[in-house]
Amino acid sequence: MTPTLFIDRDGTLIEEPADEQVDRLDKVRLVAGVVPALLSLKAAGFRFVMVTNQDGLGTPSFPEPAFRSVHEFVLGLFASQGIGFAAVLICPHRASDGCDCRKPGTGMLKLAAREHAIDLSRSFVVGDRYGDIELARNAGAKSILVQTGYGAGELEWHAAKWTVQPDHVAETLTEATEWILRQPR
Repeated sequence: MTPTLFIDRDGTLIEEPADEQVDRLDKVRLVAGVVPALLSLKAAGFRFVMVTNQDGLGTPSFPEPAFRSVHEFVLGLFASQGIGFAAVLICPHRASDGCDCRKPGTGMLKLAAREHAIDLSRSFVVGDRYGDIELARNAGAKSILVQTGYGAGELEWHAAKWTVQPDHVAETLTEATEWILRQPR
């Protein structure tokens, strides 16, 4: 089975804006180094699945068309650099909705595993929030917390209280990639 990287979008691939919504093209800024990092993983045989919580998607404060146009632009930007995603999974729910697709619930990963024959135990989850770390543990994957987006603050202010620690903490996706490539597959 092909090794798989489940990767968060906002704060990991795209810089997190102050208002926490990437809802306009002028807010799209790739996190430094993401394209070369993903190309290195692709060259090593990894495939990518984007997993993202998008709270309130489709509500008046976050209309679907605003999200879609930005999201399609981002996917096109990555595609123009030779980076594709085997799946893009989006949870539009709020934490209070109690769905199983919202990270750290495993609904999105289990769906991808079923549809794409992914061995979760040989997979990695990379993100900038504790929910990404919990998601990896809940799904039986390895976890990497990147200190981009909210990652540095999450680590500084909350890590002492975490019941689950990341398998690795990386400054950037570039550093995370170096660690991933050193792991047995």
